[in-house]
Amino acid sequence: MNTPFENEPKILAWKRLVAEAGSAIRSLNPIAVLRKKNGDLLFALVDAEISAADGQPLPRYLFVRGDACLIVPFIRNRDTGEAKFLMIRQNRIGSGGLSLEFPAGMLDNEVADPRKVALRELAEETGLTVGDNELFPLCTKKLFSSVGASDEGIYYFGCTLEVGTVAWQSLCSGIHGNPDENEKISLVLLSRAEAEAEATSLQVFLGFNLFEAHRPK
Repeated sequence: MNTPFENEPKILAWKRLVAEAGSAIRSLNPIAVLRKKNGDLLFALVDAEISAADGQPLPRYLFVRGDACLIVPFIRNRDTGEAKFLMIRQNRIGSGGLSLEFPAGMLDNEVADPRKVALRELAEETGLTVGDNELFPLCTKKLFSSVGASDEGIYYFGCTLEVGTVAWQSLCSGIHGNPDENEKISLVLLSRAEAEAEATSLQVFLGFNLFEAHRPK
């Protein structure tokens, strides 16, 4: 049995965000609701009547996506001293082609635990198992991707790992991802310059800048 729409974790999280900003929700009507196979809310298009703190009515339509997390993994070969970023390539429906990205994933119902989701997504998409103490935040708050139309905020994390040559060479072998979500992910080790020459995602460029600014020295 599905959770009532207004009680979905993603919707409750968005309501709290709106209330914290001093805005008031007058009405909330789902236009289209997409659910995962297990019945959890995936996406929704909503007609929302909202007044800002100063009383100004806000644009009515919201794409509910929920928050996400992104991980910037920096890998060093302890035998050779070579260091590169571990990234993923996968086909994306938005462009229809291959996209170079950092490992990432949606929080879904785990709206209060982005770190836990980040550790799981990193393992799922790359095969890397990282300890909780090895993951560090790259920003003290979530960053919105398109706040004019969507509720999605992204939590950025980083990790730095040292591996031997055998592990280094094996990182880019095999196919990863969740088959139930049609994910077919291949891995690649790239320098920042190599990645930026190929990348078309704003998240990649922001991830590099945040990592360089906030990784532990």
